[in-house]
Amino acid sequence: MALRQARLKLLIAYSTVAQIGYLFLMFPLAIEPETGHPWGSTAWTAGVLQAISHAFAKAAMFMAAGLIAEALGHDRIARLSGIGRALPITVLAFGLGGLSLMGLPPSGGFVAKAMLLTAAVAEGQWWWAVVVLTGGLLAGGYVFLVLARALADASEPVTLRSTISPGRQAVVVALALCAVLLGFVPLRPLELLQIGRPDIAIGGLR
Repeated sequence: MALRQARLKLLIAYSTVAQIGYLFLMFPLAIEPETGHPWGSTAWTAGVLQAISHAFAKAAMFMAAGLIAEALGHDRIARLSGIGRALPITVLAFGLGGLSLMGLPPSGGFVAKAMLLTAAVAEGQWWWAVVVLTGGLLAGGYVFLVLARALADASEPVTLRSTISPGRQAVVVALALCAVLLGFVPLRPLELLQIGRPDIAIGGLR
C-alpha cells in the first residue's frame, strides 16, 4: 500500500502500519524452545529497540514531510522533483529515517532486525526471517521511490511558497540521527527485561 500512494504523508502512514507489525514478532519468537517460557530476552530486546528506533525515524520522516508540504504547498510524490536541492537537510533527514526502516547499518532498525533474525534462527522459526527480510526490501522500495523523485532535476526551478528556517530542519535531522545512533547499542539482550522473571535467581542479574 505504501508503494501505491501518491502523497508523501500517506506513504509514511502505511509504512508505520508495516513497521508496527515487527513488534508482534516478539510474541512467537520470545518463547524459549527448551523451557517454553514466554520471555526469551533476545526477541523482547529486539522489540523494544524496534519500537524506539521506529519512533525516532518515523517522527523525523513525518516532520520532514510536513516541512516539504509547507514549502511546496503540497506533498504529491510525483511533484517532488528538485526539492532535494531546495531543502537538502530535510531530504537528508528523510533518508536517514528511511535507513532505519530498511534495517541497514548502522541504524537502530538494523540492530532490532538483526536480533529478530537471530531469534528466528535460534528457535527454528526460519519463516519469520523471510518476513523480516521481505519487509526490509519493501521498505527500501518506497523510501528510494521518494528519494529518487526528490533528488531528480526539476524541469522548472522549484518555487517555495514558504521559507523553512534552519532551526526547524535541524530538529528533524536530530531525530533522524537518534534513530541511526541507536545502531551502536550492543547486540545483546537487555537484562533489564528479565527483572521479575520467576525462573531466574536474583543474583543472576547482578
